[in-house]
Amino acid sequence: MRTKLSLTGLLLLVVCFSIYWYYPRSAKLTEADTLFLADFANTTKEPVFDDSLREALGVSLAQSPLLNVIPEEKVSEALGSLGKARARAARDAALQVCQRLSATAYILGSVSRDDANYSLKLKVFRCGNDEELASATGGADGKTQVVHALGVAATQLRRKLGEDSASIQKLDVPLDRATTASLEALSAYCEARRLAREKGSIDAVPGFKKALEIDHRFALAHSNLAVAYYNMNQNALASDSIRQAFELADRQTLRDRLHITTLYDDLGTGDVKKAIASYQEWARLYPRDDIAKGNLASEFFVTGEYDKAAIFAQQALRLDPGSTAWYENLSTAYIALMRLDEAQTTLNQAFARHLEDPSLHADLYALAFLRDDATGMEREMSWSVGKPGGEDTMLALQADTEAYAGHVKKARELSRRAVQSAKNAQLAEPAAIWQGIAALREAFYENFAEAGTGADKVLDIAPSSRDAQILAALVFARVGDTRRAQALADNLAAGHVSNTIMQSAWLPTIRSEWELRNRNPEKAVELLEAAKPYERGQLIGNLSYSCMIPAYLRGEAYLASKQGLEAFVQFQKLLDNRGVVGNCWSGALAYLGQGRAQALQHDLDRARSSYQRFFALWKDADPDVPILKAARSEFAKLK
Repeated sequence: MRTKLSLTGLLLLVVCFSIYWYYPRSAKLTEADTLFLADFANTTKEPVFDDSLREALGVSLAQSPLLNVIPEEKVSEALGSLGKARARAARDAALQVCQRLSATAYILGSVSRDDANYSLKLKVFRCGNDEELASATGGADGKTQVVHALGVAATQLRRKLGEDSASIQKLDVPLDRATTASLEALSAYCEARRLAREKGSIDAVPGFKKALEIDHRFALAHSNLAVAYYNMNQNALASDSIRQAFELADRQTLRDRLHITTLYDDLGTGDVKKAIASYQEWARLYPRDDIAKGNLASEFFVTGEYDKAAIFAQQALRLDPGSTAWYENLSTAYIALMRLDEAQTTLNQAFARHLEDPSLHADLYALAFLRDDATGMEREMSWSVGKPGGEDTMLALQADTEAYAGHVKKARELSRRAVQSAKNAQLAEPAAIWQGIAALREAFYENFAEAGTGADKVLDIAPSSRDAQILAALVFARVGDTRRAQALADNLAAGHVSNTIMQSAWLPTIRSEWELRNRNPEKAVELLEAAKPYERGQLIGNLSYSCMIPAYLRGEAYLASKQGLEAFVQFQKLLDNRGVVGNCWSGALAYLGQGRAQALQHDLDRARSSYQRFFALWKDADPDVPILKAARSEFAKLK
């Protein structure tokens, strides 16, 4: 039934329409929405504001459980594909980035100056129609108050975008405390973060250190420096840096506190089980946070659970496809699982994004070794020349490759060069690790005098390094210097009470070694039982391979107790895990171990076959290597 509209009804409709048209529409965002930080216009002509305010704003907004801020790496990559510089992502570029990132909204910031007073403005625009959703302002009486004022404006913005007051009250650490009040320190930190993303950790360290020289209470600079040191195999320095960050609990947002506490469990105390549980809880609370998942992948490298590492590395990479670390984690996991084509694809994707880091090239080298691609290994060696953190790593990897084929003299020289290259780059702990790996190799090849001398050098280079002490202790135990091995083991046990890998893997391994030297193989097997859950793990520093030493020693212990079948099983573990063992000496000696195990079982045909596989691998080996001479003598006696 049709009716006419009365004059009163018409007037009411007009009023309602006017209210709808002129009243601001809801600016609220949901957890499904994404936004990114676009340009922060700086009209003050003071370079210290460039990039640093955007970095600080990101820290402030990340406190919100509501706002889903797109990582800086993704934004920079999108701008790069548009041919635009990150620091000049103006409004027109922001709309283009919106489309590439499928974002909901973007934030433009600005800072201006009137004499000694600074004004800050933040505006949020909806992608698509460029409608302004919300804005906030702040003012600072002097430069030292700018970061605090930015935090106040960010809090206003959070409220206008829909976050409730209870959440803001609970999760709102003042920005100058969550970061630093010093713009100079913030600027140095911001530049270091950029270098870490684009060039790698070694280039980032000076910036983080500069930030801390200006403000030693800058917790985020301490934690980022810890991660950089860890990526450089400077584990003692990483542990000290994360401890200093952990002690600054009152200067962290809740999310950053969770991050730092978990890193402290990881890099500081070394409690692997606690670190894994913390990362899992972090990933549950912040499912969009790539760091929790990426670092969880790293923890599973330690435990040797490479299938789990691959899953979490994939998840981290989906959240942040611009992260060098997550490409490296995923490719390392694939290599360990012998999924070589997938590892190659992952690395190709990283280089297509113009990402660079020695760890990526180390994975390329590992791929080339597993594919018996001498040209590929040489290509990575050539790439590394003159690159701090890259050259020493490649020299050490090539030393392992030469030693794997029995070229001990070549390996010795390459290791010497690796140590010197690391020293030249002021990388003391990696230098000690390369020296320690070389000494350990000499010990297992039964060049005992050379091994003992090498262990002394390890302690000279980095006497306080945990990894240096581990390697030296294992060498001393192997060559029969039980007194020095015992002293180092006792020191490690007392100094790393909560360190899972120390207590469950390394100390039992060191002690089992001297039990073997003392002809007590049953005790050695008993001690090594604790190491079983970790024997496939990456147990030294941040190296992307494992020698599976506990399994190898268990094989030797079974040989010493005349249990051939049990020994064979242990050596087979190394051959079944080629992607884990890589070019480590233990992978080569596993063939010899199997031959010895088969001889104990009086399976002479198979024993001869295993010896011959070892001899084929060492066909061009140095003839005077003691373990080779012993193998030839044993083979001659097989009837």
